[in-house]
Amino acid sequence: MAIYLLDTNALSRLARGIDRGLSDKVALHVDDCVLSAVAWYELEYGVARSPDPVKSRQRLALIRTIFPFVRSFTEDDASEAGAVRAYLETLKPNAQLIGPHDVLLAGQALALGAVLVTNNIKEFTRVPRLAVEDWQTPA
Repeated sequence: MAIYLLDTNALSRLARGIDRGLSDKVALHVDDCVLSAVAWYELEYGVARSPDPVKSRQRLALIRTIFPFVRSFTEDDASEAGAVRAYLETLKPNAQLIGPHDVLLAGQALALGAVLVTNNIKEFTRVPRLAVEDWQTPA
């Protein structure tokens, strides 16, 4: 059985209800999905910046009905994330970093042995050993 860690972009689309294919895939695997504290932070930041915080807060409440538990960022997650960042910094000819929160999500997925569900395949495929899947419906 696979474990799936959802990236913030997938969670945001799920909360807005704009991607039926993504919603169906989450429903199919809901018991195997993990809500990361890192992604939850990014969603909370989005609410804090939202021009309509009431509507945004309602969307987060929907996410929590689907995923009632938030997985903490652990010491093992931090070790993996540090290794990911160090590796990406050494890529030649130029360092090929990914976003700071993406590094944390990648590290957490690696520590869990999880598949990272994201629409940001191009960035995350630079991370060795990281399994990634895109559940979003193509536009």
